[in-house]
Formats: sequence, structure tokens, C-alpha cells
Amino acid sequence: MMNKKWLVLVIALVMVISAACSNTSENQAPADTTNEATEGESVEKTKVDGGIFIFAINSDPNVMNPLYAGDRVTMTINNALFAPLYVTDAEETRFYLAESITPSEDFLSYTLKLKEGLKWHDGEPITADDIVFTVTSILDESQNSHLIGNFLVDGKPVEVNKIDDLTVEFKLPQISVPFMSKLGAIRPIPKHIFEGEEDLAKSDKNLEPIGSGPFKFKEFKSGEKLELERFEDYFGGRPNLDGVVFRVISDPNSANTALLNGELSARYITTDDIDKFSGNENFHVATFDEGMLNNMVFRLNNEALQNKDVRKAIAYAINKDEIIAGVYRSEEYAKKAYSVFVPTTQYYTEDVEKYEYNLDKAKELMEKAGYDNLSLRLAYTNSSKEQEAYGLIMQQQLSEIGIDLELIPMERGAFLEKFIDASTTDFDLAFNGYVMGLDPSGYSPLFLAGNPNNFMGYVNEELDPMWDKGVIETDPAKRAEIYEEIQRIIMDDMVVYPIAYPKSIVAIDDRFGGIEEARLVPITMFEDLSKLYLTE
Repeated sequence: MMNKKWLVLVIALVMVISAACSNTSENQAPADTTNEATEGESVEKTKVDGGIFIFAINSDPNVMNPLYAGDRVTMTINNALFAPLYVTDAEETRFYLAESITPSEDFLSYTLKLKEGLKWHDGEPITADDIVFTVTSILDESQNSHLIGNFLVDGKPVEVNKIDDLTVEFKLPQISVPFMSKLGAIRPIPKHIFEGEEDLAKSDKNLEPIGSGPFKFKEFKSGEKLELERFEDYFGGRPNLDGVVFRVISDPNSANTALLNGELSARYITTDDIDKFSGNENFHVATFDEGMLNNMVFRLNNEALQNKDVRKAIAYAINKDEIIAGVYRSEEYAKKAYSVFVPTTQYYTEDVEKYEYNLDKAKELMEKAGYDNLSLRLAYTNSSKEQEAYGLIMQQQLSEIGIDLELIPMERGAFLEKFIDASTTDFDLAFNGYVMGLDPSGYSPLFLAGNPNNFMGYVNEELDPMWDKGVIETDPAKRAEIYEEIQRIIMDDMVVYPIAYPKSIVAIDDRFGGIEEARLVPITMFEDLSKLYLTE
């Protein structure tokens, strides 16, 4: 159970700042809930009360506590167990536990109002005390929550005060443009359960969590499955389904077979899997932009990789066109990536060094760095077909500049443990994926010197203060200048190699409806599971 470093694994790892992971749904394509009718036939379906929706997960959750959820599996499960305050994307704010959020005229305080009649899964009321307890716990450095950055402005903590049972006030030490969206995605934990616990992340209370979401804990069998059942008093209305099950299936081929056999209800699939499902009348295939960047991380504890010319040589030696064609078929399913930001993030720019394929330049840089041959180790999760394909293609490409690339596929849990430890010397390069959301400030932990989420061991004294400037700058034009320059600096340093902006592809059993209402979103697949229903 990890309690110090946060990170979200998508494919291998999805790095997510909490406010971000629910806040990038603006470009998704809602799924239809029925197939097209054939001549003389009706496909009208009847909504059924009950039924079980079954997800495939490739490992056990790390910790069923939203203050520590970092990987895709755990965040997906916590999404069913714990409700957010509200969700803000580029189009609107959708309120869940919160009734409203109101900033002061000077934007130095925010007043949060909870809905009336909210209940925890054990029937106890959800009140302002729970919100204050949650935020206070996040700010307690001894609790090691990755969310602490959401409540620090220029290194100073946000003050949180209870006004009445349903009202909480947040006072900021100075203006923070992204604060409201970061606050909204917080999923509160119950004070009456966790008060007095010395270490929230390691608490036994996480083994049978008490949450506020549409489904409540029923049973967990490690390595097999996690079962949740309907929470009758869910504030969003009684969920349609009896429950949700998360089955542990680490092998993607086995997961595909289970989906085809009706043993699963939905799963993310790759472009290699599309033909199995898109022509099958029993499934609906939905494609949407998850706002993800698939990338390769340079570990700077490797002496050769401390040389920027070597890192740049590697970047110039990689042919993205071959990767897109070999892994995704075409740019219909993944666009070539040029920045460490994704196109849906505010102030994204391609006015950076793009490192277009240039073998001659790559060789010149290797010669300048003093290397005519080099051995490097590249790690990735062994359950990812995409990452395996990336590795095989890059292995061949980098051999052209004298780099012998050893591929190290690792079991997901082992990979995670090593990846979040920037000091490990078990590998030199690693594949990663992250979804950071709409506001560019969410990317800062990845690149701040000394931050536990800086998995490269990257230090740039010029860059660090720019992140703070971006948070407090209210002029959009000036904010744009700051974040565009940040992207240029990082790309010039080449500590993260952007590979592709992939689209997410989901195959869903056509017996289930409510897909559009549940909303396909990054990381957790659905925003509100209470809206899914079975049909007959």
C-alpha cells in the first residue's frame, strides 16, 4: 500500500492531479445506447431495475481512500465509492455533494455550500465537519496526501473554516486562478470514521470503506474481485443497477475473451481490438479524447542521460510516424505529440522544439556528447500491448545511433513501485501516461525540483518560480506567455519525450444503457455510475 507518492497510471501509469482527472471531458463523444435498426425490426429496449455492471481491472486497488488514489484502477473504484464536491470542465460545472461554490469579489475566499440530506454509506450525515476534516488531513504533511498541492498557494496553506453544518469557507493567502476547479474534484472522507487515525493511508478503515458515492462496499477478495452494491440513499437518486463488480484480469487477451463471452460489461480496448467489437452487434464502441499524453521519461540518475545532447539525440532518432502507424494504425486514433501539455490544456502550444525525425542530427549530437555506443534499459508494464510495441519500434530506431536498448517488461505493481522512486537504478527510461486536465498548473508537480512526483529527478532553477507566477497571474495573455515559455523550456531540456495523444476506445456491452448520461470521462471511464442501467 503506497502512502507517499502519487501518480496515475494510464497504460502504465496515469499521472493525475486530483482536480484534473475529472475535468477534461469537453471533447468526448457521447455513446449511443442502441444499435441501428435493421429493416423490419425494432431495437427499442426496456429499462430494467437491477443488474450488475462488471469492469476488468488489471490489479488490486492500492488504497480505497480518495486522499491517496493515484493509479487508474484505484481511482476508478473510488469514483464509485466516493462522490466529488463538483466537477468543472471547459463547458460547465456539475454539482455533486456541493450545492454551490461562491468566490468573493477579490477571489481571496470561496464559500462552499453542501446539499441538504447528504449521507455516508453507514447512514451518518455528511456535514461541513467532514469537509474541514478532509482538507485539514490533506494539509497535514505527516499524512502524505498527494492532494496537498491543491491547498497550497505559493507554498502557503489555504485556511478552511466551518460556517455552519452545511457551509465551509476557504481563505486563500493570495489569488489562485485554478483553486476552484481543484477544490471541486476533492472527494471527502468521513470524519467520524477516520478521526484519530495516526496514518490515514495505512488505516484498516480503508479495507471496508465508508463513502458517499452511488455504490457501497460489499466484499473484496484480493487478486480476484471487488464487489460494490447499490447505495439506496445516494443523493443523486437511487442507482439503477444492483451493483458494480471489478474483476482482476491482468492479461488483456483474457479480458477481451471475457468481454466477448458476456463476463464483462465494458473495458478499454486498443486499436488491435477494434475489429473484434466494432462489427459485433452485441457491443457499442465509443471513442473519445481523454486528454492523455503517452510519453517516455528519462531518469537523470543515469550519467549518460545527464547530458542533454544525449537526450536530444534520442528524441531526434525516434520516428513518430512509424510509431503512430505501427501502434495506432493512423492519426485517427492518436495524434503525434510535441508538447508535455495536451491540446485540451489551456495555453497549450506547438511553438516548441518538435524534434522531428532527423537521424543525421541525432548522430551529430551523440558524437558531440562523446558517445559512439550506449546501453540503456527501458521499463514498461508487461500488460500493455501499446507499450510493448513502442519499445520494439524504438529499440530498432535507436540502434541506428549506436544505442542498445534493453526492454524490461515488468508486472504493473513492481513497475509502479520502481517508477515512483526517482532514485532507483533498475532502468534508465520508462513509458508513462498522464491526464492532467484543463488548467496548466496541474503539470507543475511533474517538473518541480524535489517534488515526489518528479520521476525524472529533474532540476531547473529558472523553471520552478514560473509555475508559481502562472498560478497567481490573472491576466490571460500574461498567463499564456508564462505557460508557453514553460513548455518551451521543458522541451528544450528534453526530460520527457512526448510520444502521442491517444484517443480512448471503450467497448461496452450493448445490453447496458445510460451511457450518455453517465458521461464517458478520463481515467474512470464513467463520471456517474448511478446513471447506467440494464436493458432487455
